[in-house]
Amino acid sequence: MKPIKTPLLVLLLLVVTSCIPLKDIKYVQPDENLKLNEYGMIEYNRPVYHLQISDMLNIRVSARDGLNLSELRDFTTTTGGGSNTVSGKGVRIQEDGNIELPRIGKIYLLGLTLEEAREKIQTEFYKIYQEEAAYIEITLPGINFTVVGEAGSGNYFVPQYDFNLLEAFAMAGDLSPVADRNRIQILRTTPEGTQRAEVDITKESVMNSEYFWLQPNDIIIVNPRRQKQWGIGLNPIQTVTTIFGGIASIIGIYFFFKNL
Repeated sequence: MKPIKTPLLVLLLLVVTSCIPLKDIKYVQPDENLKLNEYGMIEYNRPVYHLQISDMLNIRVSARDGLNLSELRDFTTTTGGGSNTVSGKGVRIQEDGNIELPRIGKIYLLGLTLEEAREKIQTEFYKIYQEEAAYIEITLPGINFTVVGEAGSGNYFVPQYDFNLLEAFAMAGDLSPVADRNRIQILRTTPEGTQRAEVDITKESVMNSEYFWLQPNDIIIVNPRRQKQWGIGLNPIQTVTTIFGGIASIIGIYFFFKNL
């Protein structure tokens, strides 16, 4: 039996080490770390959002007991959904953490949850209008997020509040074959500062992570795997083709100069 030649051994090593395993490309594979609740369902850990500077709030007022909504005209911009509902104008949280409403004035909302903000606005609102007369709802327009790296990079917006990482990648056009799915980085701003987290979307336990659910202003960073830097293929066939192509080019250049 003839010994394996050194060039062949090197070629085999390159093929083995340069290819991306299937387990590093597939999403949410079975994982023993996945946590289920008492009903056998996936245990979600979706964090509560706390309001930040420059957030826009939608204020919606529903009338009770036949209140004439013309009294609220300076507080709202449009009327819709019938005579007993008005859709409030978007109000921005200013740099000092306050919003400012006509006839009511400034209200400090920085760092509050949506429910806390609703209660605080409602308290100020009822200083002018009767408590039995109207009900106030506070919502955010949706989620804006940014994707950079080995995906459809760009700024995106969705007019909903239940949105996760997989949906974000689908919206961005999916990840490239060389994307490092094991180390997706997320930058998340909070009233206290910026948080940085790393998640593995090839494991189904990612659905237990608080970073599986997007929040406004999230930045998702998808770095490439080292195979992109090497540039020698994503699977054995591509790798062998690329290597032999390179060898053929080197041999061709050698004989070209040798025959000069």
